[in-house]
Amino acid sequence: MKVSLVAPKGLLPWQVQNWQREMSAIVRPIVIISTISKEGIPNAVLKTNFMIVSSLEKVAFGCHPEHDTHRNIIETGEFVVNVPPEEIVERAMVTAVDFPHNVNEIDKAGLTAIPSERVKPPRIEECKLHLECKFGWHRENIIVGEVVAASADDDLIQCSTEERQLRLAQMFLVGARTYGRVGDIKELPLKVIERHEKEIDAKRRSA
Repeated sequence: MKVSLVAPKGLLPWQVQNWQREMSAIVRPIVIISTISKEGIPNAVLKTNFMIVSSLEKVAFGCHPEHDTHRNIIETGEFVVNVPPEEIVERAMVTAVDFPHNVNEIDKAGLTAIPSERVKPPRIEECKLHLECKFGWHRENIIVGEVVAASADDDLIQCSTEERQLRLAQMFLVGARTYGRVGDIKELPLKVIERHEKEIDAKRRSA
């Protein structure tokens, strides 16, 4: 039996949001978006509404228009996606605090800003993977960016997918207050696709 997911009545707005996060049941990658204000002050914020649109080419994430991150990206046209490992989870959470405008969250979190290759916003040294982006377009709270440079710790390059995830220690949000790490990794059953493609190709050649 299917049940409609409708928040209970009487909840406050933030309680509704948490209820929705719990009930969505879809895990979300945890990243830190770093930007820089037009005054030159670095900014960082933890985001979970993030997705890869095209690998190493285009990304998208949700950000409220009133937040510094949204403002900085619209005004400067640049941002960096940093992937934090589990070992810095507490410091990463500091960037989720709603500090006053023009506070350097990277410093507040005890993290280290390092220069990026192609954009002005810094990368975060303690993170293991970085996507430097140019602002593409936005609509309401959705921001899309073009990846202009990507970098990673060198120990992530020459290894298997399984080993890479162990070293990356990538986190994802589960519900509203819990997180996890990539664990059991299996190969996709690609033979299913290959079988159907062969059938389609055979039908086309015989038509």
